[in-house]
Amino acid sequence: MLTKVDAYLKDFLGIFYEPVLKVGKIILIIIIAILIARVGKFIIRKFFEKQKDFKFKMSDKKLDTMSTLISSVFKYVVYIGAILMILSDILELKSVLAAAGVGGVAIGLGAQSLIKDTLSGFFILLEDQFAVGDLITIDTMTGTVEHMELRVTRLKNYTGDVYIIPNGEIKRVTNHTRDNKMVIVDIPVAYSTNMERVMEIAQSVCNEVKEEFAVFTEEPSILGITELGKQSINLRITARTYPNEQWAVERRIRMKIKEAFEITGIEFYDRTVLKPD
Repeated sequence: MLTKVDAYLKDFLGIFYEPVLKVGKIILIIIIAILIARVGKFIIRKFFEKQKDFKFKMSDKKLDTMSTLISSVFKYVVYIGAILMILSDILELKSVLAAAGVGGVAIGLGAQSLIKDTLSGFFILLEDQFAVGDLITIDTMTGTVEHMELRVTRLKNYTGDVYIIPNGEIKRVTNHTRDNKMVIVDIPVAYSTNMERVMEIAQSVCNEVKEEFAVFTEEPSILGITELGKQSINLRITARTYPNEQWAVERRIRMKIKEAFEITGIEFYDRTVLKPD
């Protein structure tokens, strides 16, 4: 049956039979490669998701990083294999290699950046510089690591912009999510204010915020007066939280201090100092 169809196509297409057959094989190889890459990515992702349920395991961030990196490696292997199949079976590898001798130098120079990015990606993983889900700063770009591939790292900032950074260009990294974070809230208070009363209010706010949040490694406390300014006395509250939780705690402390000062009539600044001459 196939020979009859083949003969019919030869008669129908004539001199275009061979080119059409080669193009068809190329398209088929590409489609199969894409399907294999997607199925492999799905299987790898599911495998690492199951690892999260084990009692003795790596952190979820490291598992997510391994998942994205191995998926990237698998994708490159499949696509490179597909390209080699096309070159060897369809385009006659011998003639391609002969032609490649002319442009080999240019190809080699172009491959240097790819090798550099790939090696940098492996070292970032081995040295555990950052992982998927970490909040980091690379040069002037700050964002959450959304995806880490063999060649590039993708960051998403708070506005939703995505930075795509070749791994070979990553020189300096600041990781904001590895250690516990310090909460610092400075409260300016007028010189005329009763500081004992301010201390009582601040301590009450610390106690309330401590009950609201379950993110503290060191509970909120009053550090004391840290500055005698021209317009006010500066009272400081400190605490320590898990990574990325400090901002919510700081905002809540400031809000509750403001509400308490409004109720009690405590001034943040000395109004007599603020009056124009």
